[in-house]
Amino acid sequence: MSENKTPLTEKEEENKAEQTAAEEKGTTTAEPAKAEKKTKASKRKKGKKGEKPESEMTEEEKKEAEKKKKNKPKDAKGSAKRLIGYITKQKSWLIVVAVLVVLATVVTVCSSLIMKPVYEAIESVMNKGGDPNAEFTKITRALFAMTLAYVISSLMNYAYTRIMLSVSIKTLTNMRRELFNHMQGLPISYFDKHKTGEIMSHFTSDIGRVSDLVQSTFVNLISSTIQAIVTITIMVIYSWQITLTITVAIALMMMTVFLITKKCQPLFKKQQETMAKSNGYIEEYVRGIKIVKIFCHEERTKKEFAEINEEYRRVGVKANIISGLMSPIMSMITRINYAVALAIGASLVVKKKMEIPKLITYLQYVSGYGSPVASIASSYSTLISALAGAERVFAVLDTPTETDEGKITLVKTIKNIMGYDEEDESGEFSWKIPNEDGTVSYVPVKCDVNVKDVTFSYVEDKTVLKDVSAHANSGEKLAFVGSTGAGKTTITNLINRFYEIDRGEITIDGINIKDIKKDDLRSSMAFVLQDSKLFVGTIKDNIRYGKLDATDEEIIEAAKIANAHSFIEKLPDGYDTMIRSDGINISIGQAQLITIARAAISGRPLLVLDEATSSVDTRTERLIEIGMDKLMQDKTVFVIAHRLSTVRNSDEIVVIEDGEVIERGDHKKLIDLGGKYYQLYTGAFEMN
Repeated sequence: MSENKTPLTEKEEENKAEQTAAEEKGTTTAEPAKAEKKTKASKRKKGKKGEKPESEMTEEEKKEAEKKKKNKPKDAKGSAKRLIGYITKQKSWLIVVAVLVVLATVVTVCSSLIMKPVYEAIESVMNKGGDPNAEFTKITRALFAMTLAYVISSLMNYAYTRIMLSVSIKTLTNMRRELFNHMQGLPISYFDKHKTGEIMSHFTSDIGRVSDLVQSTFVNLISSTIQAIVTITIMVIYSWQITLTITVAIALMMMTVFLITKKCQPLFKKQQETMAKSNGYIEEYVRGIKIVKIFCHEERTKKEFAEINEEYRRVGVKANIISGLMSPIMSMITRINYAVALAIGASLVVKKKMEIPKLITYLQYVSGYGSPVASIASSYSTLISALAGAERVFAVLDTPTETDEGKITLVKTIKNIMGYDEEDESGEFSWKIPNEDGTVSYVPVKCDVNVKDVTFSYVEDKTVLKDVSAHANSGEKLAFVGSTGAGKTTITNLINRFYEIDRGEITIDGINIKDIKKDDLRSSMAFVLQDSKLFVGTIKDNIRYGKLDATDEEIIEAAKIANAHSFIEKLPDGYDTMIRSDGINISIGQAQLITIARAAISGRPLLVLDEATSSVDTRTERLIEIGMDKLMQDKTVFVIAHRLSTVRNSDEIVVIEDGEVIERGDHKKLIDLGGKYYQLYTGAFEMN
């Protein structure tokens, strides 16, 4: 009988071919394979048990799921190992602490055994007619032994507590020092992306959590673990039958610890992150308090902080409530366990299989063994919180520092018949270039700067500078002007290698700046920025920051160059006047004059002025310009300015708009050109 067959589609032919191939290899057929694929696809769609598929989630649910994923510790075990590595740097003291903790714990636990003779003596007098005087002597000896045991244990506790306090302080000192030192090597881009308050929280709250762990929790975990082991061992020796029946309770305790710990880990990490966010907001608010008050945004600021603070409260309460469940759950299990042990023990006494003194002593351990287990459990919340803080600190320590492949250094030399000799005192700056044959060459520093076809972007696909070129010969003054955000300051950030260029090159004296060590490159430059940064200390110390070995005479001379000497002398303590945080006790203009004096004293051959006179009045600006003329002698100068009156006498002016050079020339040439510079200078651009 003939059979009509429908022609197979292309897809069916592929499936049949797959099935035939599978049969030939002895593997499963195509249908199970399809079923397996379907199952995997279903799993991918549904996600984890109890979770909605992503396609069915609302935007809020998606954000919440993303937060949960973010807050899970990435490597709790790795953080714990690294933290232990810091603690074990004082291994000898830790061994002493461990020995003292073990001895103190064993003495404390075993001191309860001394009570057994007391119970036996009482039973002997009450039930067996023993001699009261003789039994009283036994009781006195037992109580004396117990008192002695507690005294010895207390002394040991005092000793290891003092030692651990010292270990803790040294550990935290090492962590803070390493964190601070590591931050000195981080690129500027890291500080652009993180708020000051958030960075400060690493030194305060995060390391503070670690401090709690090292000072108390570490010892508590050892002590409680030893106490639990010794207690359960004694219980097994006294009555393995009863102990066997209560192992279920121990299992329940361990399960409780595991479940609560798993739940608390992401919450404590979130708590640390929220605290950092709160610190960042407070720091930003304190710095901008004048602006907040000027625009009457106090209520808005209160509301924003209340939201951040509420988030911290909510996360903190949730984390601590969940971790706080551990103690009552442990207590409940212990009490139920005590009742079970008492019932079984009583039946053994009735059956003459156990004596009353032995049962009473055993019950002491039954009621007490829950305490170390509960203590271990409660320590886990501190441990988890500390690991969350440590993980955040280690994340900073794992952030790559600035790479520096430069080999050329900056030295001071004196030229002689044979060439150059290095001389730190009276020498002139030179570039020290190592040659392949092991010799070195010296190139006098003239600061002939060439920016050639430089392209740069802070963020990928968002170009800030595009094929920018500029050149300044030694001793020349080069100015960059343009609208706000045109890319002027970015050029100076690239010259000192705060950021690496994407394309093109920058050379100084014909040397690519990538071949110069960053510290030496920056040591050839003096900067006066728009934001004058002063440190807490005297005016003298702030000027000396430009040259740490400067004499008082050099400081005064630098202040005279910057025209700061006259106002400094009028202050109550003159050069010894203390500057408070960020120079809040002097005017902005005076602070800028001090930073200019700091640049003057450094004696560096390349000078960068980024809006250096923007914070001073016209008269002071003129005085600074007079001082700058002295300061700029034999120096290459880069000037960035909005006030174009400060760039008129520049050798060349480069006009930048949208990251591109649109005009270049001296002041007269650009005015005659009548282009963008002319518009900026005359104000026509602003009027349009």
